Amino acid sequence: MEYITLNNSTQIPILWFWVYKVHPNEAKWIVLNAIETGYRHIDTAQYYENERWVWQAIKASKIDRKDFFVTTKLITKGYENTLKWIDISLQKFWYNYFDLILIHRPKWDNLSIYKALETAYKQWKCRAIWLSNFNEEQFLEIYKNCEIKPAINQIETHIMWQQWRMHEFLKKYDCVHESRSPLWAWRFWLFKNEILLKIAEKYNKTVVQIMLRFFIQNNVIVIPKSSHIERMKENFEVFDFILDENDIQKIKDLDQKISYTNWPESMLREQNY
Repeated sequence: MEYITLNNSTQIPILWFWVYKVHPNEAKWIVLNAIETGYRHIDTAQYYENERWVWQAIKASKIDRKDFFVTTKLITKGYENTLKWIDISLQKFWYNYFDLILIHRPKWDNLSIYKALETAYKQWKCRAIWLSNFNEEQFLEIYKNCEIKPAINQIETHIMWQQWRMHEFLKKYDCVHESRSPLWAWRFWLFKNEILLKIAEKYNKTVVQIMLRFFIQNNVIVIPKSSHIERMKENFEVFDFILDENDIQKIKDLDQKISYTNWPESMLREQNY
């Protein structure tokens, strides 16, 4: 496993396990399989309704809580309401802290929500606070008015929209770039892309492993998701090879700055080249 250091000196795994759309009835066993594969960073959310089952998987693994990094995402509004729902999430999770808590998506009252996150941070209810789906303008509103600087911004990032302008912007403000849906490749037929197939053959890897390794080598956090053990293992086996600079450039040249989501124009405006 490789790690990345946040702006508060916290070190976290660069490869996470995403439990988006994992049904609560299946979440415990799927997360436990991921843990047994080697994942130590689990990405959940209030919206996913499986925080409790992430706790159950960690407990069942018999691995110390301190060896895990667990993220949750807020769907709250307002300062007091956000503090209340952080406590509700902690009650579901059963431990007294999350490693990371973020604002899941920008809202009209981002600052009041973020202020609640700062309070939770000071109360040791999380080890770092961060953002998701924030463009440059929205990010700067937080950055210029906060006490504790955002550690990560999770944004749509994949081979067809690599987000290098936003990557450099976030680096300027000592904020880590995290890829949401790094493997959203089926929409673009990337599994059959001749360039990626040739690179995969060269390293005796799969196209999926090449895409994950590409972002990892560029210091972008990746959060792949799978409910199948074989694919979990495939996604995890990306630390035993290094892409050379020529192949890195070939993959960068595939970028077409195409979004697969129907984000509002306000979300896209500052992130487009």
